[in-house]
Amino acid sequence: MIGVILNPEQPRKGTGELPPYAAAYISEILRHAGIPFSLLPQEALAGSSPLPRLLVLAQDLDLNSDQKTGLADFVHAGGLLIGNAGASGMDELFGVQTIRLLEEGYLQPPAAAHPVTGGLNRETHVFGGALVKAVAGTALAQIEPIQPPPQAGGPAADAVITHASGRGRTLLFAPDLITSVLHIHQGKPVVPIPPRESSGTLAGSILDPDRDGDIIDIDDIDDLYYSSSIPLQDGRTYYHQRIILTPMADVLRELLLRAIFHLLSSAGESLPLLWYWPRGQTSMAHMSHDTDGNRPLLGWSLFDLLQELNVPSTWCTMPVAGYDRSFYQALIESTSEIALHYATGNAPVREAPRWSQMDFDWQYDTLSYETGLSNIVSNKNHGIAWQGRLEFYYWCQNKGIQLEHSRGDRGFTFGTCHPWFPMEDDRPHGDFLDVITLPFLIQDFTVVCPHGFMRPLVDQCHAAYGCAHVLYHPSHVEDPECERSIRETVAYARSLGMEWWTSEEINNWERSRRRVTISSAGNGASEPESAYRIQSPDSLSEATLLYLLPASGTAASSFTLDGQAANAPTVERYGHRFAQITADLNGEHELKIPLAGGQD
Repeated sequence: MIGVILNPEQPRKGTGELPPYAAAYISEILRHAGIPFSLLPQEALAGSSPLPRLLVLAQDLDLNSDQKTGLADFVHAGGLLIGNAGASGMDELFGVQTIRLLEEGYLQPPAAAHPVTGGLNRETHVFGGALVKAVAGTALAQIEPIQPPPQAGGPAADAVITHASGRGRTLLFAPDLITSVLHIHQGKPVVPIPPRESSGTLAGSILDPDRDGDIIDIDDIDDLYYSSSIPLQDGRTYYHQRIILTPMADVLRELLLRAIFHLLSSAGESLPLLWYWPRGQTSMAHMSHDTDGNRPLLGWSLFDLLQELNVPSTWCTMPVAGYDRSFYQALIESTSEIALHYATGNAPVREAPRWSQMDFDWQYDTLSYETGLSNIVSNKNHGIAWQGRLEFYYWCQNKGIQLEHSRGDRGFTFGTCHPWFPMEDDRPHGDFLDVITLPFLIQDFTVVCPHGFMRPLVDQCHAAYGCAHVLYHPSHVEDPECERSIRETVAYARSLGMEWWTSEEINNWERSRRRVTISSAGNGASEPESAYRIQSPDSLSEATLLYLLPASGTAASSFTLDGQAANAPTVERYGHRFAQITADLNGEHELKIPLAGGQD
C-alpha cells in the first residue's frame, strides 16, 4: 500500500546542530498514525520487484542514475510520490528548481485552501531541508528562511509543491518535516547551572517563546484570576499573555498524513488504518497530580473531589512520609494510578550524585514498597527536572518505567499532545527507547496561570486528535478557585467528548495498538472486493478502524468484518473522508469492502 524509501546510513544534508539521523523517525510517525507501510531500501527503486502505489522518500536521498530512472518511470506509469527535505536530485520530476539547503525557517500559512495544507493556520517552525522554487509544479505554501538568511532579491522559496508527471503525481515537502518533528520533540541538551545537578525540562525546548507563541487575551475577570497574580492599577490582573498555543510538531506530522490521504484518495486508492483512540473518539484527556510532600488531608480532599467527578487520574507520588497504606489502597481501588514523582536527591545513598540512576532506582523501590505495587508504570520528575537530552529515558527503560511525562509546561513547548517514543538520532540505525513520552500542558490553572488558558489549550488538543494532559497539585485543592478550575476543566473536556484516562491506560492502549498489523489479503485484480488481514496480538476493545474513501466517485456501500456486516458511518479526519468501523480486535480478522464504482 505504502512504501517508505529510507537510507539509515545517510546523514541529513547541511550544517548546524540538527539531528543528523532523524529520517528513521518516519517509522514512529506512521506507526502512531496506525498506517500500514513497508520500509524499502533505495536500491528497490532500480529493482525488478513491483513497488507500492505510493512511495514516500523519508530524506533528501543521494540516488544513482539507475535509481533516478526507476523513480521517474514509477511516477510516469501512474505512481504517487511524496518527497521530504529536498528533491533527491529529481527537480524535474517534482516540478521545482533547488536553490540551496535550509537550516531553519518558518512555513507560512497558505493563501488558498487545499486538502494538504488545511491544518496550517499559522507560521510553523521547521528545521532542515532545502529551499526550492516551483517551476512546472504548483506551490501550495511558502517558507521564510532564517538560516541561512534570505538572499536580497532572491526568488521566493516554496515549501509544499504538487506536480503531475506522466500518469502519476508528486508532492514535495522542501523543509525536512521528519527532522523538524523529532528535533522539536527531543529538543536540545539541558545543561544545569552549577551547583545544581538538573534544570527544568523547559530549558531543553528549541521553540522560540516569542515567535512561536501566541497571545491569549482574557476578558472575563473570573477566568483571569490566579493566585500568583499581580494586581494592576485598574484592578485587573497582570498575566503573561504569550504561550506556545500551537502543537507545531503535530502540525508538521499532519502535513505528511494529509499528503498521504490526499494522493491516495484522489487516485481512488484505498487505505485502512487503526485510529488513535477507541470508540471513534476524537481526542482524550488525562489528569496527573504531583503530590509534593504527601500531605494526607489535601490528598483525601482531592481524592474525594475526583471521586465525585468520576475521574480516574494519575498520582505522581514522592516516596516520602505522609500517605499511608489506606490512602494508597483507596487510589488503587478507585482505578486511579500511582506513579513515581522522582525528586532528585531524596535517596539516603550518597555514593552517587543526587541526579543519578542509583537515586532514581532507590526512589522507585521505596515507593513500590510503600504502596505494595510490584510494577510502577509512569513517572514525572519533581520540578520537571532534567539533565542532558535522552539520558533520563534510559533510566526509565532500565527500571521498567514505561511512560514518562516530565516534559511540557507553558503550552506545547515540545510540539505535541500525542504520546511518542524517543529515538537515538546522532548515529545510523539509532535505537527507539522503550519509553512513551506524554507531555503536559501547564501547571495548575488558577495557580500559575489564569483559568482562561484552559479552553484554548484543550481546544488545540482536540483539534489535533491528541490527549489534553492537565496537571493539578493536591496542595492547591482547598483553594476554591482551584476546585472550580478542576470542575470546569473536567466538564469542558467531557463537553468535547473526551474521556478521562490514566497514563497507565494510555500506555497500555498505545502499546497494544502499535502491535496491530494490517495487510492486504492478496485478492487478485479481478476480484470484486478488497480484503485486508488485521492481526492483533493483544485484546483491543472497541478499536476504531478507518477506511479512506475516494475523493470522487461512489464510496463503498457495505463492509464486512469476519463475515459479518459492519456499521461504517462516514467521518472526517485530517480533512479527508473515512468509513469508520468499531470492533473488538483479538487475534486475526478479515475486513472486506466491495470495490466502489466511478473511481479514477
